[in-house]
Amino acid sequence: MSLINTIKNIIPINSDLMNAIELAFFQKEYTKQHILHHYGDISTTLYYIEKGLCRIYYVNDTGKDITYGFYKEGDFVAIAESFFTQKPSGYCIETLEDCSLFSIRYNDLIKLTDEFPIIEKVKSHVLQYFLLIATSRIIALQFQSAQQRYNALLEQQPGILQRAPLGQIASYLGITQETLSRIRSKVL
Repeated sequence: MSLINTIKNIIPINSDLMNAIELAFFQKEYTKQHILHHYGDISTTLYYIEKGLCRIYYVNDTGKDITYGFYKEGDFVAIAESFFTQKPSGYCIETLEDCSLFSIRYNDLIKLTDEFPIIEKVKSHVLQYFLLIATSRIIALQFQSAQQRYNALLEQQPGILQRAPLGQIASYLGITQETLSRIRSKVL
């Protein structure tokens, strides 16, 4: 789905707003394993994934890389708490595949919202999306078994096993790669 179609599913778009959106968002291609956002930086950019797969991750105290989430075509991705508060983040964003992304800088989003107040509904939609992802992740880690988390991942993101490295999937599920292999062998 395209950026414009995604926004059209949230708000009506006239020609003036469409032109403003096209001027505010920039399309760029990124290669696999490109770091879009570095730990400790302020998230100044909101991305829309037209093609490809990204992940948000952090590095824990022991130096282990822990995946927070996977984001695919049609998803917005940013370090939400940093983007909306303009404070430094403890997370990174990495492309897992070659990606085609649309991006808007924080200041440009504010200007777009000032000029077209209806964009506030898009911001609200994006915030709600990030909140639901965070809530779902907390509930999964606190109340679901590893098998339930695995099944939910397959249901919510079919094809993820073919697109993301198994070690990153295991860290996302909060399990070891060996446990992931055992779970997968039961399903197959």
